[in-house]
Amino acid sequence: MANYEAVYPAGVPVPYKTILEANGHLIENPPEEHDALIATLSIHPFIMRPVTSPHQLRLYKGNWINQFFLRGALAMQQHFKSRPTDIFLASYPKSGTTWLKAMIFATMTRTSYPLDQHPLCTHNPHQCISSMEKEFSIGNSQIIEAIPSPRVMNTHLQYSVLPESITNPDCRIIYVWRDPKDVLVSEWYFVKKIYMDVDEKATFDQFYELFCQGVGPFGSIWNHVLGYWKESKLRPEKILFLKYKHILQEPVKYAKKLAHFVGCPYSKAEENQGVIEQIVELCSFKKLKELDVNKGGESVTNDVHISYADFFRKGEVGDWKNHMTTEMAERLDAITKEKFKGSGIEI
Repeated sequence: MANYEAVYPAGVPVPYKTILEANGHLIENPPEEHDALIATLSIHPFIMRPVTSPHQLRLYKGNWINQFFLRGALAMQQHFKSRPTDIFLASYPKSGTTWLKAMIFATMTRTSYPLDQHPLCTHNPHQCISSMEKEFSIGNSQIIEAIPSPRVMNTHLQYSVLPESITNPDCRIIYVWRDPKDVLVSEWYFVKKIYMDVDEKATFDQFYELFCQGVGPFGSIWNHVLGYWKESKLRPEKILFLKYKHILQEPVKYAKKLAHFVGCPYSKAEENQGVIEQIVELCSFKKLKELDVNKGGESVTNDVHISYADFFRKGEVGDWKNHMTTEMAERLDAITKEKFKGSGIEI
């Protein structure tokens, strides 16, 4: 393991990009140990053109999942070992993941750098915090092991698919969810743009219909949210459950809540000096979108190229109104109401 303390203070997260570079950008060597199992699972053509696409969906534990990430999930289940200090950021895609990564990384490292020279000024949030299933799916599990404690990692996997070493009583999980209507619109733009094998004839209406059926790269959004919600009720001290809309409405309140949850609460002196507001500003959608690092550059994994700019489309609440008819929105709301009925989730 590299000695990161020579550059980065001990006891705070180290940018994931730094760990990659220190370990020589480990060569992708996708694990094949579960390929035989994956090949037996039902396949859904989704909106991908060739049936042989590595991003087709497979039915696993009652939910559809992109087989590229399923390979990583199965490898995680078998090999990942958690540490007591680990923090996991979980979400359904396009639910506020980029913001959450920025906020947690900035919060936990705020005393280590002047905020105008913070790594987030030169690193995309996804270069600061790794995606677990992505690393495991390409055979880079050594990178996860190389991260010094405290490790902060991200996952889009449903709770029921996580390794037992994450769902044990010691690990802390922060989960953020978003109005399914906004998730649908944001995911449509994202999927259509980044996957080379998306059927060019696919329409928003087709994507909408699949979404309503619970078909997507990480399964049903409603099952996804409910899994983490139920566990947060059983272990509220270990699983923090947040809604994206509430965060946008009261960012300072939730910045304080996040800091307390990860074990580095703001002091009175910091509050009086406006540090919370400065962190919120540093991690704001507007600020991050305007940074040079988020205007150029890209993440490349397998055959997927994601421009950092693609993580900053709008970040708004209610953009669905520009894409759906009233009838479409009402149908999604009815599904959400029915799926969450009796759960106690505030819609």
